[in-house]
Amino acid sequence: MALMQAHNVLAKASMTTPSDISATIAPASTTSILHSEGPTRRNITIKCPNFTYLHLSLLSSAAPVTATSFSTRPSLDLLTARTYLASALQQHLGMTGSAISLDFIKVEGSEVWIRLPREDGAAVVAALSQWIGKDGTVSWRVKGRGDWLGSLVAGNGRELFEP
Repeated sequence: MALMQAHNVLAKASMTTPSDISATIAPASTTSILHSEGPTRRNITIKCPNFTYLHLSLLSSAAPVTATSFSTRPSLDLLTARTYLASALQQHLGMTGSAISLDFIKVEGSEVWIRLPREDGAAVVAALSQWIGKDGTVSWRVKGRGDWLGSLVAGNGRELFEP
């Protein structure tokens, strides 16, 4: 019943202009429509995002891994990133890990941004953070994780207040 009400709310919201809608993110227990006098104003509650986003950094060294020997790799291509991620997922989660859907958003230098199903987020973070590649020369560092890409890319705003 609640699912049908939410579907009806979204269908009605799609028929209005963007200036008539203000979207808010709230806990799942809040109501999804508020009416006010005058022009119709609707608040849409987004309860649970379907995806989670990860910001990763590939670390590499010429010698086998030690706590202080890592440096960032100068450049990384999409195929190499996909290979390293698949290796980490398969090593930690077996065939289940290799079946996790990953969408690459951006690959730049040694940094990678990916999107994956929200329910697989914890398993992927665990797999990537424990993985050390062939000959102990490469490893992933999870630099950020979030349900919204904008918050992951933009950061927390702390840099605005640093001298």
